[in-house]
Amino acid sequence: MRNTADKLFRGILIAAAIFCALYFLGSLKKTVKFDSNGQELAAGVDAPDFTVKTADGGTFRLSDYSGVSGKVVILNFWATWCGPCCGEMPAFQRLHSEYGDRLKVMAVNYGESKSTVKQFLNEYGYTFTVGLDEKGSVSALYPSDGIPYTLVIDKYGVITDTFIGARGADIQYEVYKQAIEKALNV
Repeated sequence: MRNTADKLFRGILIAAAIFCALYFLGSLKKTVKFDSNGQELAAGVDAPDFTVKTADGGTFRLSDYSGVSGKVVILNFWATWCGPCCGEMPAFQRLHSEYGDRLKVMAVNYGESKSTVKQFLNEYGYTFTVGLDEKGSVSALYPSDGIPYTLVIDKYGVITDTFIGARGADIQYEVYKQAIEKALNV
């Protein structure tokens, strides 16, 4: 009886080890994100165009900035309830001020009301462009594993870099500045 129990136990251990190995190997796969047309969103891909209402009452269309005007666009998806999102906002303000007409900062707020977003912007004095994606239609074009989600789009409308998460304004400023410089020199 003991011999049978030992064999059963060894069989369970082997099965568990195989399961863990397969699970681990499966988790090593790169997570690939696709836009609504089935196009992978990664460096070298054209950024999906969109139009969104802005917090200041205007509209923003991506193709009006990248591809036509020759501006680099830093496109960020965020929410006021997201601590890392709010923590990196000073970096966007600094980049907006520093680069002037060579860069368009577009921070698309996901799922919140205009009044919530405007209150946040007024409280902190941010002056870069903020889009309102209350129903998630723009965010659906740029799916990600979370927010903040930031893309740098070169002057030809091509994604050059993508970032998920944030580590504070000073660190993100340096990371984004390097990506912007690369996109400006394409």
